[in-house]
Amino acid sequence: MSIQINLNPYLISVLFGQIVLNLFIIRLWKCDHLKKYYLIYKAEQKIHEGSIPRFGGLVMILSLFFIIYFDLFSSSLTSSLMILLLCLCPLILVTFLEDLKNNISPLIRLFFIFLSSFSALTFGNFKFPIVELPIIANVIIDYPWIFLLFLVLSVTSIVNAFNLIDGMNGLLLFTFTIVFLCLRSMAVIVEDNEWIYLLNILIIISVIQIFFNFPKAWVFSGDLGAYAYGFVIANMVIIFFGQHPEFLTWQAILILFYPALELIFTILRRLSSNKSLFDADTEHLHHQIFHFLKKRLTSKFWSNVLTTLILIPIWSFPLIWLIFLNNRIMFLNEILFGMLFHTMIYISFYFFFKFYNKLDQ
Repeated sequence: MSIQINLNPYLISVLFGQIVLNLFIIRLWKCDHLKKYYLIYKAEQKIHEGSIPRFGGLVMILSLFFIIYFDLFSSSLTSSLMILLLCLCPLILVTFLEDLKNNISPLIRLFFIFLSSFSALTFGNFKFPIVELPIIANVIIDYPWIFLLFLVLSVTSIVNAFNLIDGMNGLLLFTFTIVFLCLRSMAVIVEDNEWIYLLNILIIISVIQIFFNFPKAWVFSGDLGAYAYGFVIANMVIIFFGQHPEFLTWQAILILFYPALELIFTILRRLSSNKSLFDADTEHLHHQIFHFLKKRLTSKFWSNVLTTLILIPIWSFPLIWLIFLNNRIMFLNEILFGMLFHTMIYISFYFFFKFYNKLDQ
């Protein structure tokens, strides 16, 4: 899959600026006199040693702001993205403080995710996707506010889901890139050059950030990266499917299925264990694989890197499935079978590694 893009001076400047800003953050983080202004990240799910800056997401969002400022793609998509970023500002502030101080409660973050999602979908004037289920479609026509609430809750859930898969080097960024590649492949199918060009830029931004996060993590995406870019992606999927009704909306679920599956599985797991839904834990799939590898390799670094690589069949599955079906518009049975197959892979991985981790105890 070739990625072609016109590298005009403004775009080159933005991409070069992204690299320079990452290097600046890495250097700045080592200054001893600045350490009093931030707290070293401490959490049950932390697996990295030492202190690593968590502002990769801020760098990516700033790159997106400058791309919009220089108007590097179509005016219609520029307007849509500008609305998303404006509605995202309160959440950016909250998650920036969380990355800096690590003291913002999950409920506060959840409120701001909901607020940003509601603002974007209410004031964005986006064309919403068509729902293929007859009964639900009729309810949407009669009560459009129900569909709006459903979309807001969906975006809020997906944004939280992206945060759940953030833990291993490159895992979140590779997942972002796969979603962009899926949307780009679909844009190619319908020959939408505006979307293709925008997605080319977003893929390059993600790839640049991957170099600072994988295999060695120099900069983390942080909560800002997981929430803010997750927010942009979730809304972009809604906008894309609204503009291209030839694609079944079920395919939107398939594209975002890995983080969605992680969220659903986490909720079920915590409810069955009588644990709070808002308390972090180390029972996610990537943690199960990491603990399995660490017992055998003793190296946290290589266990981390190999975990992301072992998860390739899961985080890359939507793109693999799309390529397997020859990059064409999918039928409903193909989408549902893909989701079923994806679920089987996820569950197989989870219980395989969980079983062996119990044997090691």
